Amino acid sequence: MPKVGGRRKKTRTHKEATEEDLDLIGQTPKAFILKRGKVSSTIRQLIDDYRDVMYPFTTMNLQESDKTKMKDYIQAAGYYLISHMIIMTQTNKNSYIRFIQNPRGPTFTFRILKYANRNEVLNAQRKFKSFSRVFSPPLLVMNGFQTDVQTDDPKRPTSDHIKLVGNMIQSMFPAINVQNTNPKTQKRVILFSYKNDKIYIRHYYISFNLKGIDKKMKKIIKANKLPNLSKYNSFSDFLQNNHQMFASDTEQSDLEELEIENKQHKKQQMSIRLHEVGPRLELKLYKIEEGFMQGNVVYNRVVSKTNKAIEKLRKIKRRKMLLKYKRREEQEQNLQKKTKKQDIEEFDNVNKKVKKQ
Repeated sequence: MPKVGGRRKKTRTHKEATEEDLDLIGQTPKAFILKRGKVSSTIRQLIDDYRDVMYPFTTMNLQESDKTKMKDYIQAAGYYLISHMIIMTQTNKNSYIRFIQNPRGPTFTFRILKYANRNEVLNAQRKFKSFSRVFSPPLLVMNGFQTDVQTDDPKRPTSDHIKLVGNMIQSMFPAINVQNTNPKTQKRVILFSYKNDKIYIRHYYISFNLKGIDKKMKKIIKANKLPNLSKYNSFSDFLQNNHQMFASDTEQSDLEELEIENKQHKKQQMSIRLHEVGPRLELKLYKIEEGFMQGNVVYNRVVSKTNKAIEKLRKIKRRKMLLKYKRREEQEQNLQKKTKKQDIEEFDNVNKKVKKQ
């Protein structure tokens, strides 16, 4: 017990972070999700839904305004160790989403072909109508990004471009140690699937159920309360009279079975079921840039250039960068000369005053 008037220090919940913990915090990818320019209310809702997808490694209440510039976001990202940015924009014809790696790029621009918000996806379902925010990050599932694409069309991306997109998506989510993680703690799955020159994004919630038990028994087990059995001779009579086993009552539509240890360290057969909670996106790759929303264009769906034209543009950009560095060096030298002159003049003035005295 502490002294009278003293303050008790918690040892269990308020432990100081070690160097290993700080390294893990710096290594885990985090993202800013924001909009640029004027967007519709549906795109704003899509931004909020995508923040729920990237939760907890994102800013849920990011204050956005038209006055804030990208330089301000980049400075804040460096302070909070933000590794990626997801920016949504909208024009009169199309909507776009950018996946950017801080602070030097690359930048992947996608055109949003179709999308559905979380409320639209949940309302279309029969049973799973609500979804609460889950603290654990989602499991990443990728499909079709390692396939070899053979096309003669210069507008379509090659297999190298698709692999770059896959690496970018994989870097946005934290790595999971399969041996040390408990399967029951994983509550969400996000799917990125590439098929027919399109990228499909789906967000699912994972539910675990006991295998081989009918729905009536599952409700009793979850409630942890026995029903009123005063009218029946035994529990078996209650089940036979009130609930008959049909093929539809069993969990036949589950995806997979797992053996999971419960609190008493006993293995149980559990069935896994996925519930789509949204949002739902259908994207098409539009542009790949080497820098942060600028730099050499690796791929462009609209404009196709030859290798010679690309080399010329690279040389022009290198010349511009060299001129910038030279101008900065000249400005620094001029500032140093000015400061030296001011110091000499101040020193001379002080000596004159001393001589007069």
